[in-house]
Amino acid sequence: MPIADNFPIRECYCPAHFGNSYEAMWPREMAAYLAEIKHLGFNRYGDWITTTDTSNPYATDHWLLGRELLERKKQNFRAAQALGLQLDLVISANHVYLDQLQREHAATFGPGIMGQLICPSRPAARAVILGNYENWFRDLAAAGIRLNSFTAFAYDYGGCACDQCRPWILTFARLMREIHAIGEKHHPGLEPWLCSWWWKPEEHALFNDWAEREAPGWLKGMTLHIEYNHTRVKDIAVPAGCRKLAFFHIGYGDTRDNNDIYSKFGAVIAPRRIPQTLHDLAAQGVTGFQAYSEGVFDDVNKALVAGTSLREYAARYFGSADGWPEWLSQWGDRRQVDLPAARAEFDRLAANATPGWRLEHWRAKLKLETFDREKQAERFFAEFEHLQRDVYRLGPLRHIFSKPFAAPAWAADFNPPDLPAEA
Repeated sequence: MPIADNFPIRECYCPAHFGNSYEAMWPREMAAYLAEIKHLGFNRYGDWITTTDTSNPYATDHWLLGRELLERKKQNFRAAQALGLQLDLVISANHVYLDQLQREHAATFGPGIMGQLICPSRPAARAVILGNYENWFRDLAAAGIRLNSFTAFAYDYGGCACDQCRPWILTFARLMREIHAIGEKHHPGLEPWLCSWWWKPEEHALFNDWAEREAPGWLKGMTLHIEYNHTRVKDIAVPAGCRKLAFFHIGYGDTRDNNDIYSKFGAVIAPRRIPQTLHDLAAQGVTGFQAYSEGVFDDVNKALVAGTSLREYAARYFGSADGWPEWLSQWGDRRQVDLPAARAEFDRLAANATPGWRLEHWRAKLKLETFDREKQAERFFAEFEHLQRDVYRLGPLRHIFSKPFAAPAWAADFNPPDLPAEA
C-alpha cells in the first residue's frame, strides 16, 4: 500500500537552530533541498522561530543574529509554500528571547523544565509571551506566508513549576488557546496541534478532561511522542475530533544505544526501525507524522520515512541502484558493520558514483567508525571536523551538536594538542 494511503500528513520538521544544516543553508540552497524533500514524499514543512541564544529582533534596528535567522526562516517558508508544501510553525510555549529574561518574569524550574523561560501566570510576563506571538504571526503573514497549523510543545523547551502554573499542562493548554486566537487572526483556518514530547500519561488524562470540559473540538492534531528505540506511540486517547499523529525522530539509526545520532558518527540510517515504525503506526490508526530532522545527515532516513525506497534513492543520488541498498542497510547499527568488507565495497561502488556530499558523508562515516574502534582520537576528530566543515559546511555548533554531547566513550580522556593555525 502506498505510504500516502496510510499517512496523508507527512511533515518534515526541520528546526533551523544550533548551527545545524537548516540554519547554515543560504536561501537558494535551502529552496533546492526543500524541492528534494518534496520529491522524497513529504507534503508538509515545519520550522520554529529561534529564540535560543538570540535577542528580540523586533526591539532593535540592528541586523543581529535574531533578525538574520528570522529572515531566513521567512524565505524558507515561502520557498516551501511555492513548492506546494503545507506549512507548520512549531512553537515552545513560554520560551522567549534572551533580552526578555527579566528576573521578575522568571519561570520556576523543575524536572524536565529547561530553556529561556518566563512564567505565563505573571501578567507582565504573559504579555511578553503573547506579544512575541503577535509579532511572529503578523510578520509571517505580511511576508506572504499562510500557515496551515502550529504545533506547540509544553516541554523542551517550556514549562513552569510555580504554584500558579501547576498543573503545567493545563496552564499550557489555556495559553495555547490564547495564542491560537492570535494566530488565526493573521492565518485564517490555522489548526492548533500539540506535541506530547515528554508528556506523562497523567498529563494526557488531565488535558483530555480539560478539552472535553472547556474546549471541545478545539484541538485538531496531537503528535504523540515515539520514545527512543520504540516503534509505536503510547496507547493514549486524544480529544474528540483530534487527529492522532506521531512525532517521529529520524536523527538516529536503528538504535539510540550506540550514540549514532545527530551526525556524531556521520550519516545515519534506520533501515529496520523506520519500516517497523511505519507498520506499527498504521496498525495503531495514526494518520500522519512529523519527521523530526536536525540536518542533512539523516537524508537517507528522510527517504525511508517519506516512502522513497533505497533503490530509488541510490539511483537518484549515486547514479546507480546496484549494490548501494545493501551497503547502506548494514549501517543500522554501526557496531555490527564488518569494516574491511564495507570499505572494500564502498571503494568499488564509489568509483563510478555521482560525486557530492551524499557520497562524502558516507565516506566519512567509514573513517569515523574505523578511528573510533581503534581509539585514534586525533584522527577521529580531524575527520569529524572535515565532515562538519567541508562536507556539511557548518559553522559554530551548539547544544546537541556540541562536542561533549554523545561523544565517543574514550573522548573524556583525550587532551587535544595545541594546534598551529593553518596558513
